[in-house]
Amino acid sequence: MEVTRKNFKDTLPLVAESIDKADFLVIDAEFTGLINGRDVTLFSTPEEYYLTVLKGCSDFLLIQFGLCAFYWDQEENHYMNDAYNFYLFPRGRPGPEKMFLCQSSSLDFLSAQGFDFNKLIKEGISYMSEPDETRIREFLHEKQKSYNRESKITIPDENKEQIEDICAKVRKFVDEKKDNEMEVDRCNAFIRRLLFQELGSRFKNEIVVETKVLENKNRILKVTRVTSESDRRNHDMMKVEREWEEFEEAVGFARVARMISMSEKLVIGHNMLLDLVHTLNHFFQPLPLDYKTFKEFAHCMFPKLLDTKYMSSLSPFKEKVNSSVLPHLLTSLSEPPFSLPKAESKEGRGYNRAEDKQHEAGYDAYVTGLCFLAMHNHLASMRGEPLGRANSDAPWLKPILNKVYLAKTAHQDSPYMNFTGADPNPPRDHVFHLTFPKEWTRNDISQLFSPFGAIIVQFIDDTSAMVALQRREQARDVTRLLAGHARASILPFARYKSSIKANNKDQGDFKRDFATIPNAYAPEYISRARAVASSALRSSPEKVSRPRANSLSSSPIKPAPPARKRTSSGVFQVDDAEPPKKKVELTRSNSDITRKKPEVAPNGRRKTDSDASKGKEKEKESEKVPEKRIVEKFDSEAKSNCVSAFKESDSWD
Repeated sequence: MEVTRKNFKDTLPLVAESIDKADFLVIDAEFTGLINGRDVTLFSTPEEYYLTVLKGCSDFLLIQFGLCAFYWDQEENHYMNDAYNFYLFPRGRPGPEKMFLCQSSSLDFLSAQGFDFNKLIKEGISYMSEPDETRIREFLHEKQKSYNRESKITIPDENKEQIEDICAKVRKFVDEKKDNEMEVDRCNAFIRRLLFQELGSRFKNEIVVETKVLENKNRILKVTRVTSESDRRNHDMMKVEREWEEFEEAVGFARVARMISMSEKLVIGHNMLLDLVHTLNHFFQPLPLDYKTFKEFAHCMFPKLLDTKYMSSLSPFKEKVNSSVLPHLLTSLSEPPFSLPKAESKEGRGYNRAEDKQHEAGYDAYVTGLCFLAMHNHLASMRGEPLGRANSDAPWLKPILNKVYLAKTAHQDSPYMNFTGADPNPPRDHVFHLTFPKEWTRNDISQLFSPFGAIIVQFIDDTSAMVALQRREQARDVTRLLAGHARASILPFARYKSSIKANNKDQGDFKRDFATIPNAYAPEYISRARAVASSALRSSPEKVSRPRANSLSSSPIKPAPPARKRTSSGVFQVDDAEPPKKKVELTRSNSDITRKKPEVAPNGRRKTDSDASKGKEKEKESEKVPEKRIVEKFDSEAKSNCVSAFKESDSWD
C-alpha cells in the first residue's frame, strides 16, 4: 500500500493493527545519499564503521520507508503480509527546517528504478525527532496562552496609511453584511502582525482574523464575520485544534517508527545498518558519538534485530548462495535445497511473488521477509523441527539475533556489529600502511609485495594505501625485508592507528563534530559522550608529524609498549622478552660520538694484532671516554646491518 500525506491519517489505524498482529516486522529504507567524505575501509573496526556511517545519516535524508508485517493465518496455515510504502519528506512550519545533502549517484539510481521525486516533495509525509517534538509542543502551549494577553506594537508612520486603509475596508465589509468572509492580500509578515493587532482591537466582537495559506504557499489574511459570542468561541476552538492538527501532521511518520519500537517485536532487515542508524537519528534522537552508548540506545529501542545478509553469510547458506545481494538471494532461495514459503496478502494490503518492484522500499521489505522465512524453514528442517510459523526465540536463531552485517569488513574477519555483546576484534598483524610515490599503481604495490604472496590493497589517497597479506604467516618478514626500501615506507597497522589517535588535528575535528550534536532530550548519553570526548582531548599527546621515510627506523613514532599476546583462555599477557641488543662501542672525536667499526686492511682482511700499534693514539682517546658512555661492540657475526624496529607480536591490535 502506498502511503503519502494525503492518506497517512486514514492509514495510521491500519498500520497500528498490522504491527499489533504481526509475528515479525521487516523494514527497508531509501536515502538521498550513503557516504559523505571518507568511506569505510576494509579494516575498520565496528566502532570506526559506526562513526563513518553516522556522518552520512546526519547529512542525508531518509525519503522512503518500507514496512512489511508478516502474520500467521491459522485457517490457511501460511503467512500473510501487510506492506506499506511511505514517502517521507520533512517540512517546516511548525516542524524544524531541514538542510540536507544528496549524492548524484544515489538520485540517479533511484530515478532509474522509477522513483517519483515529484510525489516525494509534494506528498511526502513529514517527520521529526523526539527532542524537536518536545520543543515545538512546549512552544505551541506558550503561544496559545498568549492569545488572551494583549500586546501593543507601535505602528510606524510609513505603515499607518496602509493599515488605516485596510481597516476602512473591513469596516465597510462588516457594515454592508453582504458576505461572510473577505481576504486581505499583498501583506508581508510585519503588516499581517499589525493587522492582527488593530483589527482585533477595533472589531473585537464582530470579526475573526486568521492566516490562510494558499496552494502556492503565499499567505493572506482571512476575515470572517462573527454573528454571536458562541460563534467566536467556536472559531477560537477551531483555531487551537487546527494548530494541533498541523503539529501532529509535522510529527507524521515518527509515530509509526515509535509504534514499531514499542511493539518490541522482531525487526528484520537486509544489510540493515544504514536503515537502523537513519531510523534512530531521524525519528527518535540525534545519535551519540560514543559507540557503546549508541549500541545501548539501539538495543533499547529495538531489542530484537535480525539481518538476513548476515544470516545468509553463515553456514549452511554461504556454501550454497553465490551472492547475498537481495534479488540474487531471493533467486537462490527459490531453488533446491531451499524453497520459498507462501505469503499472500489481502487485496491492496501487501505484495505477492508476481510483482517485481525492486528498490521500492515496501517491496524490498516483503522480499526480505520471504528470504528470512526460507532460511528459517531450512534451519528448522535440518534440526528435524516442524516447518511453518517462525519463532523469534528459536534456538537456531539466537546466534544470529542482534548482529548487524558490516559489508565492507566482512571478509576481513570483522563481519558484524553485536548489539548485545562484544564485537569481533581480529588481529591486524598482517596489515600494513604503505606510503609510496604518486606515480605508483596497484601493479607496483603488488610487485613490491610479490615475495609474500597474494595481497589485498585498499587505497587511502594517491600516495598511501592499506595492504593486507593473505598469507598471514609472512607478516614477520615484511618489515625486515622492506624496511630499507628506497621509495616506499611501511608501517604496521597497529602503529599507524596509534599515530592517527595521537594527531591533534583529528582530535580537534572530533571535538568540533561533537559540538554540533544537540544535547536536548537526551542528557544521559550526551553527557557521557562529552566526558569521553573531553577525556580523549586532555590525554592526547603533541601532534606527530610523520614525513615520508624510507624505513621504519626514520619514523618519529615512539616505540610500542611491551607486546601483548592472547592466551588460549583469551587472557592478555605481557611479553617482556626483548630482541638481543646489538653490541656498540662509542668513541669521542672532536666532541662528536661515533660508532667504532672494525678496522679493515687494504686487501679487505681484518687487521691483525701486528697492525694494532698503528692506532695507539686513537686507543688513548677512546680510553678517555667516561665509562658510563661505553657499551659494547657490534656483533661482527650479525647478518644484517638493519636494526629491528619491532617484534611481530608488537603489531597485534
